[in-house]
Amino acid sequence: MMDIKSLTQQDAVIVQHGLKALGFYDGTTNGNPGPLTQDAYSRYLKSLLVVEQPGNSLAAKLVGILKREEGVREQPVNSNRGGRVQEYQSATWLPGSGWAWCAAFICWGIRELEKLADLPFPRPLTAGAWDFERWAKEDAGPTVKLYKPQQEIKAGDIVIFTFSHIGLAIEDEKNGMVKTVEGNTSTSGSREGGGVYIQDRKTSLIRSHIRLFA
Repeated sequence: MMDIKSLTQQDAVIVQHGLKALGFYDGTTNGNPGPLTQDAYSRYLKSLLVVEQPGNSLAAKLVGILKREEGVREQPVNSNRGGRVQEYQSATWLPGSGWAWCAAFICWGIRELEKLADLPFPRPLTAGAWDFERWAKEDAGPTVKLYKPQQEIKAGDIVIFTFSHIGLAIEDEKNGMVKTVEGNTSTSGSREGGGVYIQDRKTSLIRSHIRLFA
């Protein structure tokens, strides 16, 4: 692990530019690393670790892949762009960037999962949150189950919200709430936010959910 404070100004500029390009940093690039640079570097290191839920199932691996993305931010702010965001968007059929990417975030996670194991279904390529329901019904095959109306939500379920947004449950639902990881959201729970956040959502906001390994 590199000591950010010990870098020369020239090296610190390079690190700040790199962190900015990856979507972890939105501060200045003057080569004077302060708390923002150090926090961005810590989140970058965290992104290199595969953090998994207990167990070795594909659903647990998907939870781990997407949880480690927490802290990614758009660059520039409110642009639907940025190095990491554009990686997410590249996992869909929709070309280019600058468009809402909550569904792309889920597609990207499943694409990353496919690098670790053979999937028993064709991975989704859709850029639309509600279009995941069509994928589950028409394209995904027998191992994928769409629950609409919703039933009990489990960790690893893709959750589709009533307000045209999508995320992944990272814990089983409890007392009418479910913890999720979502792209293109914010601390206020917006569906047009600027980053990847962990959210606590009311299950009443969920119109359906998809279990990939039913």
